[in-house]
Amino acid sequence: MKSNKSSRIKIVCLNSMVALISQNLQILLSFFIRKIFINTLGVAYLGYNSVFANILQMLNLADLGIGVAITSFLYKPLTKGDTNRVSALMFLYKKIYNIIGAIILILGIIISYFLEILIPDASCGIEYLRVLFYINLMGTVSTYFLAYKRTLVIADQKSYLTNLVDMIISFIISSIQIIMLFIMPNYITYLVLGITKNIISNIILSLKATKLYGKINKTVDNNLLSEYRPQVIEYVKDIFISRIGATIYYGTDNVIISIFKGSLLTGYLSNYTMITIQLSTIVNQLLSSLQASFGSYINSDKTLIEQKNMTDNYFCVNFCIGNFCMVCFALLAQPFITLFLDESFTLKFSTVLWLAINLMLTIMIQLPSQVFTIYKLFHFDKPIIILSAILNIVISIALVQIIEIDGVLIGTFITSLIYLFSRIYIISKYVYYVSYIKYIKKTLFYFCISTASFIITWYVTQGISGNTIITFIIRSFIVGTLSILIPTALLSFSNEFKFLLNKLLPKNIKSFCNRINIYILCIIVIIASLIMGRLK
Repeated sequence: MKSNKSSRIKIVCLNSMVALISQNLQILLSFFIRKIFINTLGVAYLGYNSVFANILQMLNLADLGIGVAITSFLYKPLTKGDTNRVSALMFLYKKIYNIIGAIILILGIIISYFLEILIPDASCGIEYLRVLFYINLMGTVSTYFLAYKRTLVIADQKSYLTNLVDMIISFIISSIQIIMLFIMPNYITYLVLGITKNIISNIILSLKATKLYGKINKTVDNNLLSEYRPQVIEYVKDIFISRIGATIYYGTDNVIISIFKGSLLTGYLSNYTMITIQLSTIVNQLLSSLQASFGSYINSDKTLIEQKNMTDNYFCVNFCIGNFCMVCFALLAQPFITLFLDESFTLKFSTVLWLAINLMLTIMIQLPSQVFTIYKLFHFDKPIIILSAILNIVISIALVQIIEIDGVLIGTFITSLIYLFSRIYIISKYVYYVSYIKYIKKTLFYFCISTASFIITWYVTQGISGNTIITFIIRSFIVGTLSILIPTALLSFSNEFKFLLNKLLPKNIKSFCNRINIYILCIIVIIASLIMGRLK
C-alpha cells in the first residue's frame, strides 16, 4: 500500500512538473508571437480570432460530453489492467468521435453564413472572413479524428507524455510562425501553421499510444460494447446539460462583446484572456494529473471517509492554485501588457479584477467537476445549469450595454458562483453525506483568505513604480511570494495544510515550515516590500 501511495505521488509530481515547464514555455512563446503579430498584422485579427475561438467552443458542444464519459469509465479498467474493457471503450470512443467530427464540420459551415452578424465591424470582405473561419474550423474538426487516443494516455496517468510532445512541437512550429511573420506576414499562413501544430502533436501521440497499448483495439468484445453503449449514452444524457452550461459560461463572452461593442474590443480583451487561458491550461494540466490519480484512488476500494478527506485535500490545492493565479493576474497583468505591448492596449483595472476573480472561480470549480466526473453525478444539477446558463446570457446582454466588458464578466461571475455552490451542495448531500454548511463555511473561509491576500499584496506593491523589466521582476517576486505566504500562514492550522506539507515537501524543509516561521517570513517580506517601495 505504501509503495502504491509513493508511486501515485511520483506520477503526480512528474505529470505536474512537465505540465508546468510545457505551459510556461508556451506562454512565453505566445506573448512573443503576439507582439510580433500585432506589429506585423495589426490588432483587428486578434478580435476575429477571439470570436472564432468562442464560436468553435460552442460547436464543441456537439461532443456531448463523450470524452468526459469515456474518461470516467476508463479509470477502473486501467487500474485493474483489463485490456478487453479498455479496448471496447476506445473502439466506442473512436466511432462516436468520427461522427461528431462530421457533425461539427457541417454545423461550422452553416454558421459561417452568419459571420456578418457575429462580426459586424469586420474590416475585411466576408468571403475572406469565411476562409479564415474555415481554417480554424478544420483545426477543431481534425482533433476529433486524431486526438481520441490522447484521452487514453491521460487517463492512464501519463499526461507528462502529452505535455512533452505538445511542448516540443509547439516550440518548433511557433519558431516557424515567428520567422514567417517577419519574412511574409500573412494571417492565413499563421493560421495554417497553428493547425499543423495540433495535427502533428495528435498524430505523434496516436502512434505513441498504439505502441504503449498494443493489445488495445486489436480485438473488441461485442458483448462489452453492448454493455458500455447504454451506460455511456445514459451518462452523456446527464452530462449534456452541464456541457451546455459550461459552454455558455465560458464560450459566449467574446461573441456578446463583438455583437454589441465590436470585435476590436474583443481584440484588446484577448491580450488579457490569453494570459487567463494559458494559466487555466497550466492549472488544467496539473489538475488533470491529479484527477487521473484521484480517479485511480477512488476506484481502489477506499472508504468513504478516506475519499472525503482526499477530496478536501484536493479542494485546498485548487484554492491555493486559484488564489495564486488570481492575485498574480490582478496585480501583474497591467504592468505586463504595458511592458510587452504598450499602455494603449491596457483596459480598466476593474476589468482586470473581474477577469482575475473569474479565473479563480474557474479553477475552484475544477474539483467539484472532477468529483462529478468520477462519481457520475451530472444528472443532479440539470435544472440549476439551465437556469444559470440563461441567467448568464441575460445579465451579460443587459450589463454590456451599460458597463461594457465588465457587465459580461459580472454575468459570468454570478453564474459561476451558482455553479460552484450548487455542485458543492450535491457532493455534500449525495456523495459524502456531510453537512452542506460545513462546505459553505470552508469555501467562504477560502474566499476571505483570498480577499486578504489580494488587499495586503495590493497595498504592499502600491509604492513600486516604473515599467521597466527590473521593476516588473521585483513586483512579480513580491506578488508571487506574498500570494503563497499569506494563504499558507492562514491555512497553517488546517488538516489540509498538514496533508500538503507532509506529501509535497522534502523532509529537510518540513521542519522549517511550522506556523511561527511562516508568520515571521510573511511579515519580513511585507516590511521589506514596503521599505523597497518607499526607496523607489
